[in-house]
Amino acid sequence: MTVDFTDPYYYMYPLSGIIIFLVLYFVLRNRSARVQNVVLFALLFANFALHFLKMLFPPYSTGDFNYYIQTITPENVCAINTMIFPFIFLSKNGALRDYMFYIGVISGIAASWIPMSIDDAGVFDFDTMRYYFCHTVLWAVPLLMVIFGRHKLNYRRIIFVPLIYILALAVIVANEVVLVALGLEDAKEILTYGNGGMAFAPYFSLEGTAVLDFLLAFVPPWFKPSGGSGEYAPALWQLFPAVILGCPLGFVMCLYWEHEHFISDVKRLAAFISRPFKKYRFARKKIKFFGADRCKVRGRRAAKRQYIR
Repeated sequence: MTVDFTDPYYYMYPLSGIIIFLVLYFVLRNRSARVQNVVLFALLFANFALHFLKMLFPPYSTGDFNYYIQTITPENVCAINTMIFPFIFLSKNGALRDYMFYIGVISGIAASWIPMSIDDAGVFDFDTMRYYFCHTVLWAVPLLMVIFGRHKLNYRRIIFVPLIYILALAVIVANEVVLVALGLEDAKEILTYGNGGMAFAPYFSLEGTAVLDFLLAFVPPWFKPSGGSGEYAPALWQLFPAVILGCPLGFVMCLYWEHEHFISDVKRLAAFISRPFKKYRFARKKIKFFGADRCKVRGRRAAKRQYIR
């Protein structure tokens, strides 16, 4: 299934994912925390199992084994997320669960609206339905996890999310090295077929675009080719863009749940900054030379003098 914005079928699966999300929300919103946890984990586990069981169905079961075996490895960010999200969900680590929310929502929605790796599949083929189900789970479950209060976001931890993301890209790089060492992939084809998440370099389709120029503006020279030679530093070339652009995006994404926490911290910071100046009592004095306060002071002084007399 290819991206064709004029084809009604293009919108069918992404919109179906939104409907599935809404159904899950309205069915689970009044349920107990235990029921919510069980259902959300069951969806993540089904996604995990389907990631490997797809080898039993066409085109994986009838095609080139060396080519399709790569698809059950952590070859891209969504594949990694599919494999680790069930375990992150069971964990109590706040930073990892934050990663599950931010990267899961971003990657899942992006992959649902810009499908990849299913160009040769028909609209109603198994692989097409599997693809959209898997990527819907990647964004719907983390979002519901936060909406239902099964995880509390903390905007202070956002800085860790880009770092975990870079670690995921490093896993993609290591996976490609292993595939090449095992003879399951040609080293010359890595940039074309093994560049999941742009771990090795930007996609060829971005060459010469304003998007790539904007992205590369945040990449230090030592992480990218210079003078028409050299290669991008695998995974690390995205480090600065991920931090500089990812942290503000994450802050916007969590602001709905974290706005009171953020406002509270701003007030605390303002109080801390103003603390050294309080000894001068600038904030406590009410010196007014005009208006009613001056008249009141004069009246009290006049009454006091009359009383003394």
